[in-house]
Amino acid sequence: MTEKKFVLGFDIGGTKIGIGLASTDGELLGRERLENKDTDPADVLPKLAAAAKQMVAAAGLSMDKVAAFGISAPFPADAARGIMTNPPNNPKWRNVPILDYLREHLGIAGCFENDANCGALAEWFFGAGRGCKDFIYLTMSTGIGGGIVSSGRLVRGGKALSAGELGHIVVQLDGRQCNCGMKGCYEAYSGGRAVAQRVQKELAGQPDSMIMKLVGGKVEDIDMVAIEKAVRANDPYATAVWDEMSLRSAQAFGIFINAFNPEKLILGTLAWAIGDLYTDPIKKYLPRFCWAEPMAACEIVSSELKRDIGYYAGVAAALNYLKEQGKLA
Repeated sequence: MTEKKFVLGFDIGGTKIGIGLASTDGELLGRERLENKDTDPADVLPKLAAAAKQMVAAAGLSMDKVAAFGISAPFPADAARGIMTNPPNNPKWRNVPILDYLREHLGIAGCFENDANCGALAEWFFGAGRGCKDFIYLTMSTGIGGGIVSSGRLVRGGKALSAGELGHIVVQLDGRQCNCGMKGCYEAYSGGRAVAQRVQKELAGQPDSMIMKLVGGKVEDIDMVAIEKAVRANDPYATAVWDEMSLRSAQAFGIFINAFNPEKLILGTLAWAIGDLYTDPIKKYLPRFCWAEPMAACEIVSSELKRDIGYYAGVAAALNYLKEQGKLA
C-alpha cells in the first residue's frame, strides 16, 4: 500500500495569503488566511513559515512527513528562481526570494508557479478538470489570466515561463488601452476592472443612469456587481455593455478552442458568481469564432472550487511538482 503524502501550499494575493495543508489524495487538513495588503515581505515571510509549521503540527504531523510545498504567485516574477520581482498589487514586494526563504525555513523541497497556472492545477487535481488531459482554466475576475494543460502536462512556455497569458491576446487592432500597457487586449474588453473603468468613464456626470443610482451617485463605486444588477433590470446601456463583453469573450474563446482543442474551458470567478447570465451570451456568439467540431468537443464549465481555490492553488502546485518528478502516482 502506497504511503500517504502531504503537501503545503501558499497562495500570494494582493490583499490575502492563503495557506493550505493537504494529503495527496485531496483531503484538506488545514487552511488559514493572512492579511497581505500593503505589507512588507520582511514581516510576512516569517509569519508564513511559522503558520505552516503550526498547521502541520495541528494536523498531528511532523515536517518530515511533508513531501513538498508550492507557491502560487502573481507575475511579473522570475519563476525559474522563485523570485517575486514586481507584483502590481504588492508594492513593497520587490525582488523577494520567497522560494529560497521557505525552502530554508521549512527544510523541505518546494516550487514556484504563476497564480493562474496554479488555478488550473487546482481544478485539475481537485475540481472541474479532474480526469482531463487537455483543458484551459481562465481566471475571470479583476483581470483575465489563463492556465493551460495539454496532453496531461502544464504548459509553461519557453525561457520566460509565461505561457497562458490569455487575457493579453489582442482582439482589436489599436483597440482599448489595457492596464498591461498594450492596446486591444481581450482583458481590456472583458476583464472586470476594465469593464468597470469603461463604465465609470462613460457615466461620469450622468446621475440619472440606472447604474449610477445603484451606486448612490458615486461613480468610483461602479463595479461588476452594479453592472450585473442593471443588466438583470434590462437597463439598455448596461445590456449593451454586457453584450459587447460577451461578444469579445466568445471571440477569445473561439481562438483558444481552435488553437488547443481542449476538452473543457473552466471559468473562474465571474462565471460561477453570475451564472447563466454570464455564460449563455458567450455560448450564443461562440459559433461565429470557432469551428463546429472542436466547439462541440469542448465543454464550457465554471470552477468547482470557487472561493476555496486559493487554499488549493499552492497545494496543487506542490502535487504537480511531485508528479513531474515521478514521485506521485
